[in-house]
Amino acid sequence: MASAMDDTHLIMDSIAWLCGEMGEISIEKGKSALGAKMYTIEGKMKSKAARASLGRLNNDSLITMLNEGLDTRIDENKNLHIRLDLSRLVRGEAVLSGTSNASVAKGKFKLEVYPGQDPTSVAENVISKIVG
Repeated sequence: MASAMDDTHLIMDSIAWLCGEMGEISIEKGKSALGAKMYTIEGKMKSKAARASLGRLNNDSLITMLNEGLDTRIDENKNLHIRLDLSRLVRGEAVLSGTSNASVAKGKFKLEVYPGQDPTSVAENVISKIVG
């Protein structure tokens, strides 16, 4: 989400870069709980493009995710959640947000999990392949 004060075009360009050529970017105008104007900018993509998008994350961020464990990042619907530092994203750096005070871009990746598979193991495998 971006406030009316943010450069929405710059943020949209950053989300488009993160999503890659196959991503679909949309923007929705709304109001915050306090009534301030805000925009929700969303990027959607298919499986292969999503994997490529995850691969645009800084390698150190991916390693940090693996080292900290992915259990807390995966919800009951088998989605992997990330929060990227927005100020670094608009500079072309996809880095995990380190503080709760920073503006963030939220990411949600649907994991392809089959019966009998553990979502955390699937996510670890995907990220490990990206890291190399």
